Amino acid sequence: MGFVQYRFDMRACLLTLLVLAGLLACGNHSGDKVSSVDEEEVWETGLEDSLTAEERAEEEFEELVSEEPMPVAADELFDDFIFNFASNKRLQLERISFPLPVNSGSKVDTIQKADWEMEHFFIHQGEYTLIFDSEEQREQVKSTSVSEAIVEKIFLNKAFVRQYLFSRSSGSWMMTEIRNQTLPRNPNASFLKFYHHFVSDSVFQHESLSEEIEFVGPDPDDDFSQMEGVITPDFWDAFAPELPSRMIYNVVYGRQDENANKKIFVIRGISNGQEVEVTFVRKGEQWKLKKLVE
Repeated sequence: MGFVQYRFDMRACLLTLLVLAGLLACGNHSGDKVSSVDEEEVWETGLEDSLTAEERAEEEFEELVSEEPMPVAADELFDDFIFNFASNKRLQLERISFPLPVNSGSKVDTIQKADWEMEHFFIHQGEYTLIFDSEEQREQVKSTSVSEAIVEKIFLNKAFVRQYLFSRSSGSWMMTEIRNQTLPRNPNASFLKFYHHFVSDSVFQHESLSEEIEFVGPDPDDDFSQMEGVITPDFWDAFAPELPSRMIYNVVYGRQDENANKKIFVIRGISNGQEVEVTFVRKGEQWKLKKLVE
């Protein structure tokens, strides 16, 4: 079985189990309303609420997953490894170099194994995002030669980035460090600042469209074909995809080029493998949306 097929099957299985966990929680709740907690607010305050039925069901699910060993092949590609790492508590504890350094620039703290809290990253979301500098960089996702990777949790509203650093040594991926940084220190700072403005201000969004936007999407007359064409700014609203605006993820494979004048912003479905791709180009100091692929 190929790596891509394995990854999609694994994601679909995880999604199904999470749905079952949610149904179990509903059954235990006897009609009570479950309040939702914003992830960013929890991270900022550090407060923990008492466990809801849904959270208890989630813990039971994690225990079941933790009993299953990670396939050896999952260490070949970071893309495969990170989904196992984010869903398997036992594996996560085994694959972190404790005490784990937490570098905040002016000071370095450490987290002991006993104090570590399970990090799910984007596993509970229906999708996640990626930012590439080029098509060549995008191909690194499929490369077994990649030995360094960073998962970034980007808080756009707070202009803050938390980076989780991983490296592969002796064939096994390990988390080696956490870095906290202000957004201006991130290699993608220029683009991220622009992107936050782009998704938050509809007037600025239209001002940031190229005169002609390349478009590739499904053919409405043929489910098995795609159509190509050009969108003008006047028709953008009819085609514009829904883009995340508060917190996004990025996975860095290898190195980022802070001087790159092209950014490929990808929204990737976790269980279905579907993707939306938006390409931006920079001329001088101004970014423009150039291409949309659905």
